[in-house]
Formats: sequence, structure tokens, C-alpha cells
Amino acid sequence: MSRITQEKKEEGTLIKISAFRDESKQKNLTIWLVFWTFCGIAIGSQLFIKGNNEIKTFIMVYIAFWGYFEYTVIKAFKWRKNGEEQFLITDEYFHYGRTYNNRGFLKPHRKDLVNAVRIIDKEVGPFAKIFGSSYWVVGGERLAFTAGGKVIPFGMQLTDKEVKQLLDKLNKFLD
Repeated sequence: MSRITQEKKEEGTLIKISAFRDESKQKNLTIWLVFWTFCGIAIGSQLFIKGNNEIKTFIMVYIAFWGYFEYTVIKAFKWRKNGEEQFLITDEYFHYGRTYNNRGFLKPHRKDLVNAVRIIDKEVGPFAKIFGSSYWVVGGERLAFTAGGKVIPFGMQLTDKEVKQLLDKLNKFLD
């Protein structure tokens, strides 16, 4: 099944790129999220027990880190479950945005200010490539366009075949 779909709408052409999803990795992510949430709540509950202030300070610092990773994993979980990158291309505008369950905002960019879509694999450092390809993060963009001087990356965790297909399709609309 292709992750890239295209349909004709009244306003223009809608192109959707569904999030990469691997069922076995999604199960592991779900289990990890459940245990991570339980551990954070269990450790955080210790703040309400009388005790040493140094331990409470440590727990508060731990909870800050725990909260960041809890947010990151919930975001990735939701993205993998039903996230999409969407383009709505009209005569005058090139709209792009990320949506969850078809909820989200597609930001419009005037077509005359949008440069051709390009592959950004060589522009991204090795650490960012490895981190972005992790299943538990929302990232791994492989394509980008420049609109009004701002680089907008997209195409998360696409295969080489999907990159070529999307590159050709979008650049055809921008010509």
C-alpha cells in the first residue's frame, strides 16, 4: 500500500503522505509508553510523602526529564497512529501542514514564492539522520522547499522510491 495518495478536490489537488507505521514497533512503543507513564506517576507520587528535601529536588528534576520524554513519545505515538503530511495545491497557493485525524492547519505559501522541491539528505548531519529515523520521534524529513526565504522540510521517513515519486509530483505542480 502506498503511503502517498492524491485526489482532486474542488479547491485544487490534495496530496497526503501518511506516517510510516510498523505494527511490531508500534506495539513496542505502546508497551514502552505504558510503563514509562506508570514509572513517572509512581516516582512523582513520592513528592507528596514527607521526606528529605534533597530527594524531593531530585524527584522534581527527574519529573522534568520524564515529562519531556512523555510528551515526545505521546506525540510520536499519535503521529504513527494517524498522522499525515498534506499538501493542497491550488492555482495560486501551495499549502502544507501536518495533520492528525485530518485535524490540523495547512499553511498557505504563494506559489510564486516557492522554490522547487529538493532532496535534503546531504544537508542533514549524521546525528540528525540517525535520530530522525528512530521510530519514537517525529522526524526524518528527506525533502524540503523554500518559501519566502524559509526552508520547510517534509517527507518524513520516506523510501527512496517514495522520495522520487513525491519530488516529481510536487515539482510538476510548481512549474
